[in-house]
Amino acid sequence: MTSRTTILATDLVNATKLGRFVKKEIGKGLATWDIQWENEVSNLIKQENGRIYFIIVDNQIKKIGCSECKGGMKTTFSFYKGGLGGSPSLRTFGIHHLIFDELNQNRNVELYGMWNHPIKVKVQGLFGEEEQEIFPAIRSMEDKCRLEYKEVYGRYPDWNFQENAEQWPSHIQEKYKEQVQQRGQKVKKEIEKIETHNEEQLEEFVMSTELI
Repeated sequence: MTSRTTILATDLVNATKLGRFVKKEIGKGLATWDIQWENEVSNLIKQENGRIYFIIVDNQIKKIGCSECKGGMKTTFSFYKGGLGGSPSLRTFGIHHLIFDELNQNRNVELYGMWNHPIKVKVQGLFGEEEQEIFPAIRSMEDKCRLEYKEVYGRYPDWNFQENAEQWPSHIQEKYKEQVQQRGQKVKKEIEKIETHNEEQLEEFVMSTELI
Protein backbone atom coordinates (compact mmCIF):
# COMPACT_ATOMS: atom_id res chain seq x y z
CA MET A 1 0.00 0.00 0.00
CA THR A 2 1.35 3.42 -0.93
CA SER A 3 2.39 5.85 1.81
CA ARG A 4 1.22 8.85 -0.23
CA THR A 5 -1.65 10.99 1.01
CA THR A 6 -2.01 13.23 -2.06
CA ILE A 7 -1.29 13.19 -5.78
CA LEU A 8 -0.54 16.54 -7.37
CA ALA A 9 0.20 17.42 -10.98
CA THR A 10 3.87 17.79 -10.03
CA ASP A 11 3.90 14.13 -8.96
CA LEU A 12 3.15 12.90 -12.50
CA VAL A 13 6.76 12.15 -13.37
CA ASN A 14 5.88 10.28 -16.59
CA ALA A 15 3.41 12.88 -17.87
CA THR A 16 3.93 16.09 -19.84
CA LYS A 17 1.99 19.31 -19.41
CA LEU A 18 0.37 20.01 -22.77
CA GLY A 19 -1.69 23.12 -22.20
CA ARG A 20 -4.36 24.93 -20.26
CA PHE A 21 -8.06 25.44 -20.90
CA VAL A 22 -9.32 28.99 -21.42
CA LYS A 23 -12.77 30.46 -21.96
CA LYS A 24 -13.68 31.02 -25.59
CA GLU A 25 -15.12 34.28 -26.84
CA ILE A 26 -18.91 34.25 -27.04
CA GLY A 27 -20.34 34.06 -30.54
CA LYS A 28 -17.55 32.03 -32.12
CA GLY A 29 -19.02 28.54 -32.48
CA LEU A 30 -20.71 26.36 -29.87
CA ALA A 31 -17.60 25.53 -27.85
CA THR A 32 -17.29 27.39 -24.55
CA TRP A 33 -13.52 26.87 -24.13
CA ASP A 34 -10.32 26.40 -26.05
CA ILE A 35 -6.86 25.00 -25.26
CA GLN A 36 -3.73 27.11 -25.13
CA TRP A 37 -1.07 24.56 -26.01
CA GLU A 38 2.38 24.72 -24.46
CA ASN A 39 5.31 25.64 -26.67
CA GLU A 40 6.98 22.80 -28.55
CA VAL A 41 4.21 20.20 -28.07
CA SER A 42 2.79 20.37 -31.61
CA ASN A 43 4.46 17.09 -32.62
CA LEU A 44 3.68 15.42 -29.32
CA ILE A 45 -0.06 16.10 -29.45
CA LYS A 46 -0.24 14.60 -32.96
CA GLN A 47 1.37 11.28 -32.01
CA GLU A 48 -1.06 8.50 -32.81
CA ASN A 49 0.14 5.84 -30.40
CA GLY A 50 -2.01 5.23 -27.33
CA ARG A 51 -2.22 8.07 -24.84
CA ILE A 52 -3.34 8.71 -21.27
CA TYR A 53 -4.74 12.14 -20.48
CA PHE A 54 -5.13 13.87 -17.15
CA ILE A 55 -7.44 16.84 -16.65
CA ILE A 56 -6.04 18.84 -13.74
CA VAL A 57 -7.94 21.50 -11.77
CA ASP A 58 -5.92 23.65 -9.37
CA ASN A 59 -3.20 20.97 -9.30
CA GLN A 60 -5.69 18.15 -8.51
CA ILE A 61 -6.46 15.28 -10.90
CA LYS A 62 -10.13 15.37 -11.91
CA LYS A 63 -10.14 12.93 -14.82
CA ILE A 64 -7.95 10.05 -16.02
CA GLY A 65 -8.78 8.76 -19.48
CA CYS A 66 -7.19 7.16 -22.51
CA SER A 67 -7.52 7.34 -26.27
CA GLU A 68 -6.11 5.71 -29.40
CA CYS A 69 -7.96 7.72 -32.05
CA LYS A 70 -6.19 8.94 -35.17
CA GLY A 71 -4.84 12.46 -34.99
CA GLY A 72 -3.40 12.10 -31.50
CA MET A 73 -4.19 14.05 -28.35
CA LYS A 74 -5.22 17.09 -30.38
CA THR A 75 -8.02 15.10 -32.01
CA THR A 76 -9.01 13.48 -28.71
CA PHE A 77 -9.74 16.89 -27.24
CA SER A 78 -11.28 18.28 -30.40
CA PHE A 79 -14.10 15.79 -29.68
CA TYR A 80 -14.52 17.16 -26.16
CA LYS A 81 -14.29 20.71 -27.48
CA GLY A 82 -17.11 19.93 -29.95
CA GLY A 83 -19.20 18.30 -27.23
CA LEU A 84 -22.10 20.77 -27.54
CA GLY A 85 -22.84 20.03 -31.19
CA GLY A 86 -24.04 17.05 -33.20
CA SER A 87 -24.87 13.89 -31.25
CA PRO A 88 -22.23 13.59 -28.51
CA SER A 89 -22.19 10.94 -25.82
CA LEU A 90 -23.09 11.99 -22.29
CA ARG A 91 -19.41 11.70 -21.35
CA THR A 92 -18.23 14.00 -24.15
CA PHE A 93 -21.03 16.47 -23.45
CA GLY A 94 -20.51 16.29 -19.70
CA ILE A 95 -16.74 16.77 -19.69
CA HIS A 96 -17.16 19.86 -21.87
CA HIS A 97 -19.53 21.36 -19.30
CA LEU A 98 -17.42 20.35 -16.30
CA ILE A 99 -14.37 22.10 -17.75
CA PHE A 100 -16.42 25.24 -18.41
CA ASP A 101 -17.90 25.15 -14.89
CA GLU A 102 -14.39 25.18 -13.43
CA LEU A 103 -13.28 28.03 -15.69
CA ASN A 104 -16.34 30.01 -14.59
CA GLN A 105 -15.06 29.71 -11.04
CA ASN A 106 -11.69 31.10 -12.13
CA ARG A 107 -9.91 27.83 -11.49
CA ASN A 108 -6.78 26.74 -13.32
CA VAL A 109 -7.65 23.83 -15.63
CA GLU A 110 -4.76 22.06 -17.34
CA LEU A 111 -4.17 19.07 -19.61
CA TYR A 112 -1.35 16.56 -19.12
CA GLY A 113 -0.54 13.59 -21.34
CA MET A 114 1.38 10.33 -21.20
CA TRP A 115 2.11 7.95 -24.09
CA ASN A 116 2.89 4.26 -24.33
CA HIS A 117 6.22 3.29 -25.88
CA PRO A 118 6.99 0.50 -28.36
CA ILE A 119 8.43 -2.76 -27.09
CA LYS A 120 10.21 -5.47 -29.06
CA VAL A 121 8.51 -8.85 -29.23
CA LYS A 122 8.93 -12.00 -31.28
CA VAL A 123 6.01 -12.52 -33.66
CA GLN A 124 5.43 -16.00 -35.09
CA GLY A 125 4.31 -16.56 -38.65
CA LEU A 126 3.75 -19.58 -40.88
CA PHE A 127 7.42 -20.37 -41.40
CA GLY A 128 9.23 -18.83 -38.50
CA GLU A 129 9.29 -15.76 -36.34
CA GLU A 130 10.62 -12.23 -36.48
CA GLU A 131 11.21 -9.44 -34.02
CA GLN A 132 8.80 -6.52 -34.28
CA GLU A 133 8.10 -3.34 -32.36
CA ILE A 134 4.55 -3.06 -31.06
CA PHE A 135 2.75 -0.71 -28.70
CA PRO A 136 1.34 -2.24 -25.49
CA ALA A 137 -2.40 -1.94 -24.89
CA ILE A 138 -3.10 1.55 -23.55
CA ARG A 139 -5.84 0.19 -21.28
CA SER A 140 -3.18 -1.47 -19.11
CA MET A 141 -1.56 1.93 -18.51
CA GLU A 142 -4.93 3.52 -17.85
CA ASP A 143 -5.87 0.83 -15.33
CA LYS A 144 -2.54 1.22 -13.53
CA CYS A 145 -2.89 5.01 -13.28
CA ARG A 146 -6.45 4.76 -11.97
CA LEU A 147 -5.62 2.04 -9.44
CA GLU A 148 -2.62 4.00 -8.14
CA TYR A 149 -4.89 7.01 -7.69
CA LYS A 150 -7.47 4.87 -5.89
CA GLU A 151 -4.82 3.48 -3.52
CA VAL A 152 -4.27 7.04 -2.27
CA TYR A 153 -7.82 8.40 -2.21
CA GLY A 154 -9.96 5.27 -1.87
CA ARG A 155 -11.86 6.17 -5.05
CA TYR A 156 -11.22 7.19 -8.64
CA PRO A 157 -10.94 10.83 -9.77
CA ASP A 158 -14.14 12.87 -9.39
CA TRP A 159 -14.89 12.99 -13.13
CA ASN A 160 -14.46 9.23 -13.61
CA PHE A 161 -18.15 8.78 -12.85
CA GLN A 162 -18.53 5.34 -14.43
CA GLU A 163 -15.61 3.85 -12.52
CA ASN A 164 -16.96 5.34 -9.28
CA ALA A 165 -20.44 3.93 -10.07
CA GLU A 166 -21.85 7.45 -9.73
CA GLN A 167 -24.38 9.46 -11.70
CA TRP A 168 -23.41 12.56 -13.63
CA PRO A 169 -24.40 15.83 -11.90
CA SER A 170 -28.11 16.52 -12.33
CA HIS A 171 -27.61 19.85 -14.11
CA ILE A 172 -25.50 18.12 -16.79
CA GLN A 173 -28.04 15.33 -17.21
CA GLU A 174 -30.80 17.89 -17.71
CA LYS A 175 -28.77 19.85 -20.25
CA TYR A 176 -27.96 16.63 -22.08
CA LYS A 177 -31.65 15.71 -22.31
CA GLU A 178 -32.35 19.12 -23.81
CA GLN A 179 -29.52 18.60 -26.31
CA VAL A 180 -30.91 15.22 -27.40
CA GLN A 181 -34.46 16.59 -27.69
CA GLN A 182 -33.35 19.58 -29.74
CA ARG A 183 -31.29 17.33 -31.97
CA GLY A 184 -34.28 15.02 -32.47
CA GLN A 185 -36.57 17.91 -33.39
CA LYS A 186 -34.02 19.26 -35.86
CA VAL A 187 -33.58 15.85 -37.49
CA LYS A 188 -37.38 15.43 -37.77
CA LYS A 189 -37.74 18.80 -39.52
CA GLU A 190 -34.91 17.98 -41.92
CA ILE A 191 -36.48 14.62 -42.77
CA GLU A 192 -39.89 16.23 -43.41
CA LYS A 193 -38.22 18.78 -45.67
CA ILE A 194 -36.26 16.19 -47.66
CA GLU A 195 -38.67 13.27 -47.95
CA THR A 196 -41.05 15.03 -50.31
CA HIS A 197 -38.25 15.86 -52.72
CA ASN A 198 -35.55 13.22 -52.89
CA GLU A 199 -35.68 9.68 -51.49
CA GLU A 200 -31.94 9.10 -52.07
CA GLN A 201 -31.04 12.33 -50.27
CA LEU A 202 -33.26 11.29 -47.35
CA GLU A 203 -31.44 7.95 -47.02
CA GLU A 204 -28.06 9.70 -46.99
CA PHE A 205 -29.25 12.15 -44.32
CA VAL A 206 -30.61 9.41 -42.06
CA MET A 207 -27.36 7.47 -42.35
CA SER A 208 -25.33 10.58 -41.49
CA THR A 209 -27.32 11.17 -38.30
CA GLU A 210 -26.88 7.52 -37.20
CA LEU A 211 -30.61 6.94 -36.96
CA ILE A 212 -30.33 3.46 -38.49
